[in-house]
Amino acid sequence: MTRLFFLCLCLLVPFAVFAQFIGFEEQIPETFTTSRGSKLELSSLYYKEGTQCLQWNYLPGATLDVSTEPLLLDTKKEASHGITLWIYNEKSQNDSIRIAFLNKAGEVSYWFAYQLKATGWRACWISFEYMKGNKQSNEIVAYRLIAPRQKGRIFIDRLTFPMKEMNLRTTPDQQIPYNNELSFRDLWHWCRVWQWEQYVYDLPLATRLTDKQRQQLRLVEERVSEAVDVKKAPKGQVDAAYKLFREAHIARSGSGFTGAPLVAPDELDRKKGELSWNDLETMLSGFAYDATYNHSAQAQTNYFTVFDYAIDQGFAFGSGMGTNHHYGYQVRKIYTTAWLMREAIYTRPNREAILSALYFWSALQETRKPYQYGRDELLDSWNTLLMAKTISALLMPDERERERALKGLSRWVSTSLNYTPGTLGGIKVDGTTFHHGGFYPAYTTGVLAMVGQFIAFTGGTDYEVSVDGRQALKSAFLAMRNYCNLYDWGIGISGRHPFGGSMKENDVAAFASLALAGDLSGKNHLFDYGLAADYLRLVGDAKTPQSTYFKEQGIRPAEAPQGFFVYNYGSAGIFRRANWMVTLKGYNTDVWGAEIYTQDNRYGRYQSYGSVQIIGKGHPVSRAASGFVEQGWDWNRLPGTTTIHLPFELLDSPVRGTTMAKSKENFSGSSSLNGANGVFAMKLMERELKNFTPDFVARKSVFCFDNRMICLGSGITNSNAQYPTETTLFQCAYRGGEKPVPGRYWLTDGYDNYYHVAEGDVRVQVAEQQSLHEKTRAQTHGVFASAWIDHGKSPKHSGYEYMVLIQPDASQLKKVEEEQGYRVLRKDDTAHVVFDQSTRITAYAAFESFQLPDDELLRSLPAEVLVMRQPDKDCIRLSVCDPNLNISEKKYTTKEPSRPIEKTIVLKGNWKLATPHEQIRVVRGNGQTELTVRLQHGQPVECLLQAL
Repeated sequence: MTRLFFLCLCLLVPFAVFAQFIGFEEQIPETFTTSRGSKLELSSLYYKEGTQCLQWNYLPGATLDVSTEPLLLDTKKEASHGITLWIYNEKSQNDSIRIAFLNKAGEVSYWFAYQLKATGWRACWISFEYMKGNKQSNEIVAYRLIAPRQKGRIFIDRLTFPMKEMNLRTTPDQQIPYNNELSFRDLWHWCRVWQWEQYVYDLPLATRLTDKQRQQLRLVEERVSEAVDVKKAPKGQVDAAYKLFREAHIARSGSGFTGAPLVAPDELDRKKGELSWNDLETMLSGFAYDATYNHSAQAQTNYFTVFDYAIDQGFAFGSGMGTNHHYGYQVRKIYTTAWLMREAIYTRPNREAILSALYFWSALQETRKPYQYGRDELLDSWNTLLMAKTISALLMPDERERERALKGLSRWVSTSLNYTPGTLGGIKVDGTTFHHGGFYPAYTTGVLAMVGQFIAFTGGTDYEVSVDGRQALKSAFLAMRNYCNLYDWGIGISGRHPFGGSMKENDVAAFASLALAGDLSGKNHLFDYGLAADYLRLVGDAKTPQSTYFKEQGIRPAEAPQGFFVYNYGSAGIFRRANWMVTLKGYNTDVWGAEIYTQDNRYGRYQSYGSVQIIGKGHPVSRAASGFVEQGWDWNRLPGTTTIHLPFELLDSPVRGTTMAKSKENFSGSSSLNGANGVFAMKLMERELKNFTPDFVARKSVFCFDNRMICLGSGITNSNAQYPTETTLFQCAYRGGEKPVPGRYWLTDGYDNYYHVAEGDVRVQVAEQQSLHEKTRAQTHGVFASAWIDHGKSPKHSGYEYMVLIQPDASQLKKVEEEQGYRVLRKDDTAHVVFDQSTRITAYAAFESFQLPDDELLRSLPAEVLVMRQPDKDCIRLSVCDPNLNISEKKYTTKEPSRPIEKTIVLKGNWKLATPHEQIRVVRGNGQTELTVRLQHGQPVECLLQAL
């Protein structure tokens, strides 16, 4: 009988009236029918779109049937297609609505249950892939809602069926807990809040707290209060709250609210006046400031009206709001101002609803267990939700629960700071910090500030971060100190923000927080002197309590970092002397070259094509003061890179979505000797993408000694006959003064750096350049001084050689002009080898294995290795490095670790290690010595050799 009724229903309903999106603003579609005794009507009591929704008054077990245009599922559609709607439930019940999908025979192959435990608006998004059912029939002609076992009503709005492109980050929640298994991947941490809600504390709840525990909790609370205290209500933020509140028309209705719908950004329509989490933040924070500092009773009333509305709209415990990805960036001030309002929150009759919403969305529940090794995207969590977690822990009314929550959070922070494997987010063994599967300073700034702040909150208590965690964090602080000058980093490591990003005031303050947390140098000082000195250098003339204290303790500002720093998790090297810094950047099979979005860094393809960027001018030193500005910038000419000079429309982002191209070559990165001098080398290979030239290859190297760089290129080859291939010496904003003049021994970039080209067809210009903005494509212009080596169109085995003197004095310029001070011993597709006369260093970039019959020390080198050697009294100092991380899994991100690689270097004669080294095995015989070096994480291994 049911099947017969269903067939008749399908035949009688005209399919032509079916609409994919239904907002229920004008009428109930003819395709909607309900069983006898139940009723469908339009209602304005609640709504999630427009001003009306569908009200379904149902009897126990009643059905709401909807006929649709026939949908035939295949494997692809099963994953991409689904249904999205919002459901308003007025009464909590331990029951569910079952939603089933039927074929022409009325058979159900796909179904799911939507739990009705929560009240208010909740999202119902699910793809066919994650539904229940036998999935035997792939034809769908209707779907059916089956009512719970008790009489009642629900309200439905924002219905889309079929949703043809389901959001990949659909969030499982209390309503559909088994939804979207992708969210259980380590990557989608935003969407795991309900999964974590199932965690149970493995820490015991104290029967009662000791006086010491109470004192420590009060101390942490006082520090948090001091941190969030803005002293005076910011008028602009207060005014913005009132303005938005008026525009939202929030009003109580029924058991909930009407007003501007609150939805996730992915379905937000600003033109319709809809709101998202950042609007909640605007209203809640503005009203909290007004209530706290101006003692406004109206603001306090508005604050709780907005919070009640937010919970009713889905910003509540157990709600995923369809997709919650990246919500942390939009809710931070909700938490800091909730702390200001905590006493008022405690007096509210629905305080549990408010507190549970705050706990849930802070993801504090993740910290009920120890940090899960291999969990991805830590930088987002630290940056956006660590303060939220801290405040949520401290908001718990029961002091015993506060103590346990803070202890669990401290444990989680401590262990999450440990070095992460592979390309997962977090801190790497070389101090680089990873996000989106790559070295990403732009996401690190803010992270250091937030973790440093947590360290400051908990210092000297039982909740302080562990020594191991702080040691790992210190390596990230020191790395950022090294790759920033003073606060800016190079374009090569900028991700999708080529001219943006720098250390901020809060990041600098975090140096002091970590220093004061305890000495990590092993010298048992009262605090960490090195970090304190770095803080004084970075804070400059600003007078702070920390700077005053450090100075009183005899600490003086540190000098700028000096030396060569190896960061092969980013295929990068940092070369520093005096107050200048050079960023050297490549890419390989494990390290992407640039992060390119459709509307971010769209012309950034060449960031890692062997870039050599000098930042060394300004007070303080900065990227812009060193000549790197976006207005008029030619995106083809980042210094040091070898590129095909394309029109911007061909250089533009070639694919829809994100481009994070990795090479098919393993060999790209840097090495150092004694931490002072270094070498960078790469096998450049362009990928096969639209508007790329996949046969574009080159071998590039940069040898760094004192303030000199010798830049070599060989094997530059490609088939692009339309556009020239170039190697850029420099491109800097021209601000008057000396211009580069072709034909002279030295070319100058106008920033006291001098270039001598020994091989290559040099082109020079000072001209106004027209360019396009990397986000908007808006036209920009500026005057730049530029110099490049022209390899011509479709070059075959082209090469170059040039030297850079960084901020030399006149006497050095003259001396080098008379005698260049270095010799290129080899430059071909097999190896680049350079001897530097001043330092007496010989450095080798071996692209392929080769013999060295004329070398005084080395007999042979394996392929893809960087070697440096230097006399050291009666010994020879030797460093060996393979920058390849040797990660087996080549994915967007992977928890597969860097694997060891062994390289065997053959020396002439008999040698021994001056000091045994666990990573070096020595075998002597037949008048030669074999050094087998065990390498990992792209780090150089160094030793002293003694002749026998």
